Amino acid sequence: MVDVTRAALVLLFLGTILGQVVVVRVAQSMAEAYPEFVDLQVPLVSAAISFGVCMEVVLVLGGVLLGSARDGCILEPIPLRLTGIMAGTLAVATAIVMVTLFVIPGPPALGLLLIGGALVGLISTLVLLALRSRLHRTALEPSSAFSEARRNR
Repeated sequence: MVDVTRAALVLLFLGTILGQVVVVRVAQSMAEAYPEFVDLQVPLVSAAISFGVCMEVVLVLGGVLLGSARDGCILEPIPLRLTGIMAGTLAVATAIVMVTLFVIPGPPALGLLLIGGALVGLISTLVLLALRSRLHRTALEPSSAFSEARRNR
């Protein structure tokens, strides 16, 4: 199952890179078609690429954490720090979506899509922070099976 999940993460990572390339190309053609929005091209493309980089970081960290869980060392200090970095990266990506909401021109449906994306990002960040807190508490509990296994290594 770990291999299937890792393969899915790799495919999502490659899809994100492809999406970043497509955004640049589409933005160029849209700027030519709608010259009144040419001044928004750089900020919106920058936001899209920054969001993509955030997602790539989350996917890579997800792969590392997946390996840590498989190896039984998810409660070690490094994976616990990585979950914090992952939550911070998701928060940055959510902020990018929220800022973009106020800048992007377009139909109301596009605004609703961005609001939905911001809500999904916010909920994902909060869930990840809750899971991180639980992992941290479990790692510190002397009576937990994970702590016992870690001491016996």
